[in-house]
Amino acid sequence: MKKTILLLLTILLTSCNSNSQEIKDNGKIENGIYSCNRFDWEIKIPNGYEIRTVKDEQDLEEVGYETMKDKVPDGMTVRKNRPYLVGFGIDERNYFSASFEPLEGTKKMTLLEHQKFVAKLIADSYSTLNGIKFNEELENKKIGEYDFYIIKEQLYNEKTNELLLTQLIYNTYVKNHLFSVSINYSTEQSGKTMIENFEQSLTE
Repeated sequence: MKKTILLLLTILLTSCNSNSQEIKDNGKIENGIYSCNRFDWEIKIPNGYEIRTVKDEQDLEEVGYETMKDKVPDGMTVRKNRPYLVGFGIDERNYFSASFEPLEGTKKMTLLEHQKFVAKLIADSYSTLNGIKFNEELENKKIGEYDFYIIKEQLYNEKTNELLLTQLIYNTYVKNHLFSVSINYSTEQSGKTMIENFEQSLTE
């Protein structure tokens, strides 16, 4: 069940973004710091976290694609291979991932419209999972020079009320692209580490 949840979020992020199908060399990692080539952004790799490779992302997307391709709402198309920037984690439930989607050729939306669209897509999709209940919170936050919207999902075992996973999606527009970050965690400590690490990367 936990793997199904992770796969679902992965494919939701691919399906609600742009139509790009290529993954390019978008940055480099040196001395534990990722430097992005697409815009002015650097982020530290936290101690004890392992780099997630492009193949890691593609493998997860491939399974998620097969799982969800016939289950998205009418009018939606599941797409794979987001333009991947960087990812790192400690296991399959505690990881950070960032992508940079071109907006050219997509429907123009304000950030608020995009937030409502993505939140509804996620809620509609999670509501189809048996044995799962979820709580969704929406927020808007300025971090450094960027205005982000944030979607927070908390997923619970319906029978035991156990919190299985917390997922945060940060989205903003940068240079006619959607800069999208996903933070997934099952422990408060790993969540705190990744959230602070990301937000500090935009303010330091």
